[in-house]
Amino acid sequence: MPQQTYWKVPFEWTATTPPPDDALPAGWSWRDGTTLAAPVGLVGEVLANSPGPEDRRAVDQLGADEAARRLVALAPGFSYLPSCWHVLMVRRSMAGFVLPVIYDGCARDGLDEATIYHMGVAPAYRSQGIGRLLLRHATQALVNHGIWRAYCDTPSNDYPMIHLFETERWKRLPDHERPIAELE
Repeated sequence: MPQQTYWKVPFEWTATTPPPDDALPAGWSWRDGTTLAAPVGLVGEVLANSPGPEDRRAVDQLGADEAARRLVALAPGFSYLPSCWHVLMVRRSMAGFVLPVIYDGCARDGLDEATIYHMGVAPAYRSQGIGRLLLRHATQALVNHGIWRAYCDTPSNDYPMIHLFETERWKRLPDHERPIAELE
């Protein structure tokens, strides 16, 4: 059986200035990876409600919690920066997460290359601007860390995410076909 594929829309950030810093509404706060255990429940809920075929396959084959545990554990080739892993809290609820990481071995002139490994908003909190806050916060953290480029991609059917990246000054690169990863 041939391997299944899907289309991805890649974006890159090469600006040396971060996006604007948004003030959070009252009762909203950021928690980073050094102060909050990996939110497996939130990540699993996002994966289970994702338009991405890789996320859906992982949830179908492993269940939401195990798929989330594997995502948070990271694949080889990335360096996890706990101070850049963020969860947006709305009052006492986890509303969204973003996991920016550094590519191992891709530094250039003392600056790292990065990617937004994954981000997502809990279904109950969608359409409230949380995705924009997550993307800006991660981009700021990476620029402040020192990067020459950040990269991210999204499935071609995730129109809200594509629109978000485009309106946030991320440069859209040519779409590409990608195999859906096989799970071990």
